[in-house]
Amino acid sequence: MSGQQLVIFGSSNILSDLFDCALANGLIVSKIVLHTPEPPGERDIALHERIRQWGQHGPVPEILDLADFTPGENELYLLGPTTPTRAVLEQQLDQRFKLQFHTLIHPRAYVSPLARLAPGVFVGANSVIGPGTVLGRHVFINRGVTIGHDTHIGAFSRIQPGSNVGGLSRIGHSVTIAIGATLLERLVIGDHAFIGAGAVVISDIDAGALMLGIPAKFKKSVLPS
Repeated sequence: MSGQQLVIFGSSNILSDLFDCALANGLIVSKIVLHTPEPPGERDIALHERIRQWGQHGPVPEILDLADFTPGENELYLLGPTTPTRAVLEQQLDQRFKLQFHTLIHPRAYVSPLARLAPGVFVGANSVIGPGTVLGRHVFINRGVTIGHDTHIGAFSRIQPGSNVGGLSRIGHSVTIAIGATLLERLVIGDHAFIGAGAVVISDIDAGALMLGIPAKFKKSVLPS
């Protein structure tokens, strides 16, 4: 894998994790392809600053608009944002280019050989993916996450640092499990549910529910309009 070029579609704060994982795998981040303008954020780090930092460790990636992108040779492809725009971006890329997405795993993560990972999955440092686990397309597993045995996680879901998901669970499409949340085993979590930071989930969750607290309680619906 060493020396291959990684092309990242979209920009967000998780670029730092993607850059780190690319370095650890000996990849060169060659291009960042933007599908929307970079959103301003008072406490965000601007893309140009991330690029400057990356330039201390390898070639500076080219910044392109999606309209100017053409696939090249020896390239691996990954989605950058973790927001709901990821699903729209994947659809645009599929319609235009029929790309095959890369599965990027930090070398300090453990992924059971009995797990199944779909294209576009990211697994960060010190995470553990148990046997029988199934991760759908573009699932984002951040640092220090534990996924129990035989748990299925639907496409575009994101699991934030330090979260623990029990075994034999079914996590839906586009679910967010925030920092340090814990889910007991054998649960069913509906599509687009949002589990807040530090929450402890002890029972099934309906689609689109925002769940907060210990034990986690329903606050409101966050289903996309």
